[in-house]
Amino acid sequence: MTKRQRQLRSLRFECLLLPLVLLLALGFSLTQLGEELENLTLDWRFKARAPSDPPASPEVLVVGIDEDALAQLGRWPWSREVHAQFMQLLSTRPPAAVAFDLLFTEPSPDPKQDEMFGEALVLTTASITGAAAEPIDNKKKFEMDIAGNTKAITSIKGDIRRLVGHDTGLLPVGIIGESSKVGFVNAPPGPDGVRRQLPLVVRCGTHVFPSLVLQALLTREGVESDAVEVILGDCVRIKGRNHPWRIPIDDRGRMTVNYRHTDTFSAVSYPKLASKLRDNQGREWPKGIPPITGQTLFIGQMAEGLSDFGPTPLQPLVGLVMVHANAMSNILSGDYIQKPDFTQVIGIWSLIALLTIIPVRFGRIWMAVLVPAILTGAYVFAAFYFFQKQSLHLPLAWPVLGFTLVEGGSILHRLVIELRNKSRIKGMFGTYLSPKLVDQMVASGEDPRLGGHEAEITAFFSDIAGFSTFSEKLTPEQLVTLMNDYLTNMTDILLANGALVDKYIGDAIVAMFGAPRSMKGHAYFGCRAALLIQQRQLELREKWRKEPGWPGIVFEMQTRIGLNSGMAVVGNMGSTQRFSYTMMGDTVNLAARSESGAKSYGVFIMTTGETKALSEQHKDDIAFRFMERTVVKGRGTPAEMYEVVGFKDELSMKTKECLSLFQQGIDAYLAQKWDEATALFQRSDKLEIHSDFNPSKLLLERCEYMKAHPPGADWDGVHVMKTK
Repeated sequence: MTKRQRQLRSLRFECLLLPLVLLLALGFSLTQLGEELENLTLDWRFKARAPSDPPASPEVLVVGIDEDALAQLGRWPWSREVHAQFMQLLSTRPPAAVAFDLLFTEPSPDPKQDEMFGEALVLTTASITGAAAEPIDNKKKFEMDIAGNTKAITSIKGDIRRLVGHDTGLLPVGIIGESSKVGFVNAPPGPDGVRRQLPLVVRCGTHVFPSLVLQALLTREGVESDAVEVILGDCVRIKGRNHPWRIPIDDRGRMTVNYRHTDTFSAVSYPKLASKLRDNQGREWPKGIPPITGQTLFIGQMAEGLSDFGPTPLQPLVGLVMVHANAMSNILSGDYIQKPDFTQVIGIWSLIALLTIIPVRFGRIWMAVLVPAILTGAYVFAAFYFFQKQSLHLPLAWPVLGFTLVEGGSILHRLVIELRNKSRIKGMFGTYLSPKLVDQMVASGEDPRLGGHEAEITAFFSDIAGFSTFSEKLTPEQLVTLMNDYLTNMTDILLANGALVDKYIGDAIVAMFGAPRSMKGHAYFGCRAALLIQQRQLELREKWRKEPGWPGIVFEMQTRIGLNSGMAVVGNMGSTQRFSYTMMGDTVNLAARSESGAKSYGVFIMTTGETKALSEQHKDDIAFRFMERTVVKGRGTPAEMYEVVGFKDELSMKTKECLSLFQQGIDAYLAQKWDEATALFQRSDKLEIHSDFNPSKLLLERCEYMKAHPPGADWDGVHVMKTK
C-alpha cells in the first residue's frame, strides 16, 4: 500500500469518526453526568464573571433576617407580633411588593398574634406570604383553585405533570392567607445540591399557582393570575399594566437564574429597616437607605445556622432568599441567560474538530499536541468571554469532550498497528486470567506457554463451614445471590492486599500472595487479608440479618482459612489447548490441610510456623497462638500449627489473658505435666471466644487421654492427624 493510499484510507476513517463522535458527545450531553458537567462549567463562568457583575436591579431589595437581627430581636422563629409591627411600619412607605420567603403554615400559640399579623398585612395590597407544595402524610389531594388569596393559573399549554410540585401543600394559616397573596417558595436543588433553576409556576394538587417571584411580579403590575399565560418549554407571558412580560422557562416551568454577585444587591437588615421606618415617619427619607417605596422587597433568612440556606453557582452557602431576589432582578432587568442557535454550535464544533484532526493525523508530534490544544483553548475562552459580555451560554462540556474524543480517536488510529499484538493477547486471555497476570504477559512481549517456575509464596485456602447445609436451606436463586455477595466481598479484600485469585471451587477460594510478581511481606498480607475477611464476614452477617427472606443459618456463616508459606511451582498449567495460572507443591498442600484441619482445633484461621515467622519479619502487629506440632494427613513431616488470632492493638484484655494461660498450658502439656496443664486449659477455656468448641477444650481432652495413656519419655509433642 502506497503512502497516498494509506492517507486516503485514513481520511475515510476520519470521515466516519467525526459524525460518530458528534453523536456520542451529544448523547452524553443528555445524560445526568453530562448535565452535571455542563452545570459545573457554567458555575466556573459565573465565578469568573462575578468581579465584573453590574449592579442588580435597584427595584429589588433584600430584607435580611441576619445575625444582627437575631441579636436584637432574639432567637428564631420570632413572634408574629414582630412581623405585624414591621408591616405596620412598612405601610407608611408602601413598596410595590413585599414577599415573605417564610412559611406561616402553623397557627401561633396565641391566636391574637395571627390576627394582628393578618390585620397588618391588609394595610398594603402588596403583601405576599409563602406556601410550599410538599408531600404531607394522611392529607387529601389539594383540589381548590385558590391558595390563600391567590387564584390558580388557568392558561397553560403543556403537561402540568412535568411541573415542580406535589398533590398536597403547606399554605399560610387562616387570616394570614386571607390577608395576603400567596406565592410558592419551592426551589428544589439539582442533583449536586446547587439551585440553578427556579420554578415560576408550581403544581399543588390539581391546579397550578404562581411562585413567590411570579406573584411578586403580578403584584407589582397590579394584575391577577388570569393575566398569566404559561407555555411550557417556551415562556411565561404576562399582560402587565404598562407593558407585556415574557420570561423564558423550560418544560418544567423553571427559569434559569442568571446569578449576579450578592454584593451587587441592595440589602438591609430587618431590624435596621424597621428602625428607620419608625424614626422617619413624616420626615424626609434619609439618604443611603433604600427608598422602599416602589421597590420589591424579599424578606428571608440570611443568618448562618438558620435552615433556609444552600449552595448556588457563586457561593457554597447563602440564604436562599437570594435565589428569589436574583430571579426577580433578572426579570425586571431583562437579564436572562441566552442560548445560541444549536445548528450554529454544531457547525462551529465541526470546523474546529476537523482542524484538530489534520495535524494529529499528518503533522509532527509537536503539532499534533499544540494545534488541538490551541483550538480547544480558543473555544473555551470564547465560552467564558461571551458569557461575561452577553450572558451567552455556549455549551462547553460536550464540545470539549468531542474535541478530546476526535483527537484521541485519531491518535489511537495512528498507533493501532503497534497495539495490535498486545490487543490480541488481551483478547485471548483476558477473560480467564487475572488482570495483573495479563498485564505481565503483555509487558513481557512473549506469547503464553505451558510451564512454571519456583517462587516463594503464601498459599491461601478458604471454605465456608457447613456449606452443604446452606445448599439445603436456600433456594437456588438465594444461594447464587448469597455466594455472589460473599465472594465479591472476600475477593475485594484479597485483591486489595495483593493476592492473585487462582480459582473458585463452589464456596471455596484459592489464592496466592507473591505471584506472578514477587511480593515483599506476602505472608503478612496473607494473614492480614484473612483477618479482614473474618471482620467483613461479621459485617455481611449483620447486613443479611437486615434483609428479608434469609434463613437463620445465613446469620451464623463462618469461614475457615488455611495459610502456608514456602517454595512452590507457579505458572501456566493444563493442556496445550487450555491452561491457567496456578500453583502446585507441598507448600500448597499444607495450606489446604491447614484450612481443613482448622475445624479439628476449633479455630477459623490456621497457619504454619513458616508463615508466622515471615509475617513477623515484615510487621509484628498480628497475634498468633501456637496449637501444636502436627503431621497432617498425607504428609510425613510435622509442622508447627498456629491460629491467627487478630491484630494486637484490637485484642481485648480477656483475649490476651486467654492466650497467656493457653501458652502456659501448652508448656505444661509438652512437659507432660497433665494436671497443671489441665488446670491452665480450664482457666483459658472460660476466656475463649467460642464456648462450644475451641483449642482449650481440645487440649483438655488431650490431657485427659495422655494422663490415662502416658506417651513415654521420648514423646516430642507431635500429633498425627488421621483425617483431612
